[in-house]
Amino acid sequence: MTQEVGERGVEEALRQRPHRTGRLRRGYRAADVDAFFEHAERAVPAGRLTAAQVRAVGFGAQFGGYDVEATDAVLAGLEDRLARAERVRALAGGAQRQWAERHAALSAAVLGRLDEPDGERFPRARRLRRGYRPGDVDALCALLAEHFAGGARLEAADVRAALFRPRRGRRGYREAPVDAFLDRVVELMTSHEA
Repeated sequence: MTQEVGERGVEEALRQRPHRTGRLRRGYRAADVDAFFEHAERAVPAGRLTAAQVRAVGFGAQFGGYDVEATDAVLAGLEDRLARAERVRALAGGAQRQWAERHAALSAAVLGRLDEPDGERFPRARRLRRGYRPGDVDALCALLAEHFAGGARLEAADVRAALFRPRRGRRGYREAPVDAFLDRVVELMTSHEA
């Protein structure tokens, strides 16, 4: 894949737009989504939008906003294409060593977490705060371990779509560390698929 082909893929992803929900359904706040895409249209040609920034974007909610699933799907496509373009740029620019080192560090962090025992992979939620049910998270981690060992075949979309039942207090994993780990998994998968 040439750098030009990678850039075209990003521009194609930017042309896609999610649809709005009905007036009585909640979705992402339209002003937030529109502002992000306006920013992205300016930032992509200047090389100022990264896959990590797309992965980290968040929106408020409103009735009649943009459909959550459709918006997430558009963002996932944009993130994947940006990751591919970033890899192509890095490899074409002679940054193979830096790319390989980043990929190796990311792999070590992900695989190290996957090697932890069930029920102990992540810190527990505090007091009555909501967390994720450890069994649900550990089940996904088992699939991810199998995937990275060459068994189960998962895609970044499978990780993005993962849902965990809630658990309060010490009975649940804290949400933020689990979410951060899954972001690293998606980054690793998209950089590898690129």
